[in-house]
Amino acid sequence: MSKKIIALALAALAPAAAMAADSNVTIYGRIDYGFLSRSGDDNGTQFGRKSRKNEFEDGMAGANRIGFKGSEDLGNGLKAIFEVEFGFNGDETSATFNYNRHSWVGLTGGFGTVLGGRVDGARYSFVGKYDPFKNQTVGVAASIFGASSRLGQADRADNAIVYITPELFTGFKVLAAYTTSLIGAESAGSTATGDRDIEKGDTPLYAIAAMYDNGPLSITLDYENLQIKRNVATANPNRNKDMEFDLWVFGASYDFGVAKLSAYYEDVAGDDRASKTVSDSKGWMVGATVPLGANARLLTSYVKGKDERTGNKGECKKFGLGGEYDLSKRTNLYAGFAKTSSDGSLTCAITTAGSRRADARDGANPLNNAAPGNAVAYGDKGFNLGIAHKF
Repeated sequence: MSKKIIALALAALAPAAAMAADSNVTIYGRIDYGFLSRSGDDNGTQFGRKSRKNEFEDGMAGANRIGFKGSEDLGNGLKAIFEVEFGFNGDETSATFNYNRHSWVGLTGGFGTVLGGRVDGARYSFVGKYDPFKNQTVGVAASIFGASSRLGQADRADNAIVYITPELFTGFKVLAAYTTSLIGAESAGSTATGDRDIEKGDTPLYAIAAMYDNGPLSITLDYENLQIKRNVATANPNRNKDMEFDLWVFGASYDFGVAKLSAYYEDVAGDDRASKTVSDSKGWMVGATVPLGANARLLTSYVKGKDERTGNKGECKKFGLGGEYDLSKRTNLYAGFAKTSSDGSLTCAITTAGSRRADARDGANPLNNAAPGNAVAYGDKGFNLGIAHKF
């Protein structure tokens, strides 16, 4: 079986390798493998399941992937750019390129950069930018925010177009993005009598973010507006109305040399009573990355998310502690420990990927844009260690 998989992979890469000889194309990727152990049952975090869960897993410090990226010089400072990236499970029989992480094409030049396709999600990316654990391992911050907001953490945006300005002044750029449907293809509409609106089920979102990165200082302010089309029941059983949500994100970090301190805050709330019954939350994180010599780093964070919906109030908290050691520029070892606690309406468990909600209800929300893999939540404390290699 392993020989067949290798043969198929080489056959898939052969055309790309030939293309690379004639154009500016880079093949890249990463693979990650390690040990994960989770246990404990604070406020029912094991959901009736029993015992410690021990497993060998892949993709804990960053999903396994292989990608192709490149550019073409069109003259006068204008370039065509593209990137296609696939994820894969590295320790199971389904080790094929089994999901599209992102794929886009665009133009870049003096005017900035514009691209379209399936792209990295803004809010998810900004959490990862300021989370010392980069939205991975048991210390991941985004899963707590996904649980408290009840909207998950969309790690990718489908059907999107993005514009990023050039530097408007030193270190400062603006990002603007829009998608007609955040998750999956746009709706074709129902053929049921009285229910033929072709937008039903679509999840349009727009985002605008101001980003400042200059030397040791980084600041990001992001606003997003999300709609779920025709998703609130009305008196007419065949018709629904839209739900709408406002998402505010603020992140900052400063590298003092002896330590890099970071902070993140988000506010997610529905625009009316019906939408607020789905999401009304606040969350924050503080963290630190401390260099231990040239090759090692200590990571720590504290995360809190609050569900403020009327009649459903609750909160989740997580403490994370971990470390990284670079064996080379492309290979590193990592280890981490995390402990969660929850009360009220929320039940938060341990997961290793920010794209999964930490309440372990996979598929409970249409915006839980979870990639395949090891991320089902379990227990209130967890430990992981592993090795990651980039190529």
